[in-house]
Amino acid sequence: MAKNFMAGMKKTLVDLQPSTFSETEKIKKQIVILESLKQFIPPLTAEEYKQLENNILKHGCKDPLTVWETTEQKAGIGERDEPIYILIDGHNRYKICTQFGVDFKIGLLDFEDLDAVKDYMIDFQLGRRNLNPEQISYFRGLRYNREKTGKGKYDREGGEKGDIAEKLAAEHAVSPRTIKNDGDFAKGVEKLPTNLKSELLSGKIDLSKEEIQRLGKMEVNTEELNSVDDVKNAVSRGEEKAPAKSNQKLIKSLKKDVVDFAKTISTKKDCEQLMGKISSLKKLLDS
Repeated sequence: MAKNFMAGMKKTLVDLQPSTFSETEKIKKQIVILESLKQFIPPLTAEEYKQLENNILKHGCKDPLTVWETTEQKAGIGERDEPIYILIDGHNRYKICTQFGVDFKIGLLDFEDLDAVKDYMIDFQLGRRNLNPEQISYFRGLRYNREKTGKGKYDREGGEKGDIAEKLAAEHAVSPRTIKNDGDFAKGVEKLPTNLKSELLSGKIDLSKEEIQRLGKMEVNTEELNSVDDVKNAVSRGEEKAPAKSNQKLIKSLKKDVVDFAKTISTKKDCEQLMGKISSLKKLLDS
């Protein structure tokens, strides 16, 4: 079972009451949206967004928007030490409410730094029960990739690190290989434009996890990935190049073997074996 996403987090939650109405309205006008945090919010398809919009216009915004009360310095986005309010949950609701003038509530959270916010957002998503398999893989992969780069919770908590994939595998009741595949999947998803990303994470386009994992391992020009066909073609081109790249170590080893064996030739049989090695080397070089 995955750990409770609320466990161990240094934070406080304040649901602002009517007595602080003027302060609440002031905060609402100062909400800041960071693009670096929006990636941790599952994008909605056009249909899902329209449904949310209709619900809010009909019933109002029921759930409070979650805001990080911090400063530019603490958030690492500026030099000022004055309070700012960064949106960390409710981006779609905020956009709809501000567009149509719908009132909304806010809840304030406190974190040590921006990395702690990112960990909270990932764990919050993983704690939801309505994630589909693609979304689960994506957020587990984001968590794994952050831990690998030293930006995750394990580093900040100061505990024994060990094998990151094994720790996350135990936490989420999957295999370490699944966690590593999730990491490649998350990298691949992040290379997609917003529209394809939302469709993929909604399970509505013809791209397999394996294709996205391979995309995650490749160096590609993301500006050329504008459609499903573009992605499939990029992956196919990468697969065509992959064998030659994967054979580099074998080619190097075989070259050394040929050179070393050539120094010891003493019989006709040795010559035949050398020619066989040279033939194998030529096939690899031509592949």
